[in-house]
Amino acid sequence: MSEPGGPTGAADKLTFLFGIHNHQPAGNFDHVIAEATERAYHPFLAILHEFPDLPATIHTSGSLLEWLKERGSRTFDLLGTLVARGQVELLTGGFHEPILPVLPDWDKVGQIQQLTEFLTRHFGVRPRGMWLAERVWEPHLPKVLRESGIEYVLVDDGHFALAGLDPAALGGYFLTEEQGATLAVFPISQRLRYLVPFCEPEETLAFLAERRKTARSLTLVDDGEKFGVWPGTHRRCYEAGWLRRFFETLVKTDWLEVATFSADLDRHSPSGRIYLPTAAYREMGEWALPADAARDLEEMKDRVLALPDGEKLGNLLRGGFWRNFLVKYPEVNDLHWKMLRLSHAIHESLAREPGDGRLLEAQRHLWRGQGNDAYWHGVFGGCYLPHLRRGVRQALITADRLLGEATERNPMGWSRQDLNGDGHAEVLIRTPALTLTLNPAAGGSLTEIAYAPKALDLADVLARRPEAYHARIKAAGPTEDAPESVKTIHERLTVKEPGALDVLGYDRFRRACLLDGLFPQSGELDALSPWDRAEVVLGDQQMDHRVQSTGEKISIIFSLANPSGWPLLVEKTVTVVETRAEVDVAYRLRWTGTARLSGRWAAQWNLALTGGDAPARYYRLPGLPSLKNRGLASNQTDVGLVDEWIGLAVTLAWGQPATLAWAPVETVSLSEAGVERIFQGSSLLLAWPVSLDPGDEWEERITLSVDERGDSP
Repeated sequence: MSEPGGPTGAADKLTFLFGIHNHQPAGNFDHVIAEATERAYHPFLAILHEFPDLPATIHTSGSLLEWLKERGSRTFDLLGTLVARGQVELLTGGFHEPILPVLPDWDKVGQIQQLTEFLTRHFGVRPRGMWLAERVWEPHLPKVLRESGIEYVLVDDGHFALAGLDPAALGGYFLTEEQGATLAVFPISQRLRYLVPFCEPEETLAFLAERRKTARSLTLVDDGEKFGVWPGTHRRCYEAGWLRRFFETLVKTDWLEVATFSADLDRHSPSGRIYLPTAAYREMGEWALPADAARDLEEMKDRVLALPDGEKLGNLLRGGFWRNFLVKYPEVNDLHWKMLRLSHAIHESLAREPGDGRLLEAQRHLWRGQGNDAYWHGVFGGCYLPHLRRGVRQALITADRLLGEATERNPMGWSRQDLNGDGHAEVLIRTPALTLTLNPAAGGSLTEIAYAPKALDLADVLARRPEAYHARIKAAGPTEDAPESVKTIHERLTVKEPGALDVLGYDRFRRACLLDGLFPQSGELDALSPWDRAEVVLGDQQMDHRVQSTGEKISIIFSLANPSGWPLLVEKTVTVVETRAEVDVAYRLRWTGTARLSGRWAAQWNLALTGGDAPARYYRLPGLPSLKNRGLASNQTDVGLVDEWIGLAVTLAWGQPATLAWAPVETVSLSEAGVERIFQGSSLLLAWPVSLDPGDEWEERITLSVDERGDSP
């Protein structure tokens, strides 16, 4: 495809469509948002204010705008000044920056309308275009976006490359459609994303001059955090004056015109028509792949780039599909399906009672829980950051509570269905204080312990899994950027966290509670990874189950005969009652072998509060060791995990003395700052000696109780 009338002549001006996208996720720390505001958002706007004749386009997510309105008013007001004088065009989008394609359509429209109405109310403008979170595009979007009042959207030029167009020849905007609903699509230049602000303004200008021969306009809109938050960029952009010099270069170049997207849309015809395939930005597609496939793709890219026309051919290489993050990380998939169930229930309830304040508040929390950041992982931490997952989970738990109050749902109940789309039935149990999800197909393990009064999921522990970049981390070893080093995030591989390489390991099972097994009579017990030493492991075994409910008490009885061929009957009964925030687990083993059994029965619990070695988070054990501590103790009958910051204590208590081993679950991941180790939760292994003659039985009971203590902040 080419633009109508062919390429521009040398005497024609090139239009540069420039802007930034600012966002902070639900659950992020206030001090992080404040620092981003002071180091990037405000100084960028302040320097832009010095250039009143330089148009720009800005998208700021609704959650960040709300924060700025309440806690960063001078930045909020400065943005309003730039909009009021017609210098800045605002983009709308999903209010809480969700991945739009995976939401029900009513939530797509609702989130866009919420941000559009916020911008109209506070800035007096009604946006025509929108920012698509993470540029995750699926072909069904044009129709619902037009129904939301959107005229144009921005995606990467890589999307166009996958449709067969050459990014080196792209310019202007294109039209696409779905069921006759047309939408303008502007391609963001990847080359410009990598030049700005990492190279001198003259190098960017040289690229624009070269593209002037073939393009009418070029687009660059990228993360505002790269202008002050990314490592080294604050010094470069402001202390060394890069941003001011960049703006000066733009305004003094007579063959360059900087414009807003609406102005370009009104003045020019489309460059052509296009149907874009499912895509996100290039790096996102690579991150969505399984680790082995991602490494294969990296090797293929190196081979292709070595060819004479490798850069052009490389544009046709693609990574994975964003939705496969939901396969790659089962913990994320559970979040997604919980969100979907709530969305449908709230939508149906609002259809019956459209003005119910509790339902509308539930919907607001639901939308907050749809924020994209905890649903994927790449360079930016994402689902590897516990506080981001916690922010999303808290929003969904709160939405569920409000929904129950509004619909007068029975506080005690259970259901059996496929809750996460894996083809297996899970059992969901609800009490006034707790929501539990149990997995018969995974040894009766427990993957959700949502405590409603604090909106906290105590089982939210991310498993350790291979990532494609782990091989590069091992090869690189401990490193440190030079202070003056400024790189695009995608080139950084600095190991910042002491001991990060020491904890690089992988889990056999998803981290859960009630992972059980039979172990030899003696030998080391590893709280973190015990299963290779076990003789019988239940974590991947399908257990029979039945549910007993009396209204005030619900029990699910799991049973399995002859696990792994052993002559053993295992029964595990999980019970909850209406009046207490407790989970009672009763084990019964019956030995049907012909010789005496001597061994140890062990149960692993993986629990998460709000920190590891942070102050006031500790085990209720001698010396009050931090939750990031590792240890072993004999003859124990209980252990407590205390989080004074949130005002919560979780206690495990049992009858017969047991050996207790505990260890931190730590992952190794990439972030903007480099490679770091992240505390995900606490792994506790309880082991009892078991000696049984043929026909004998062994029984034990564990009770998890949740108590509020102290004052939460």
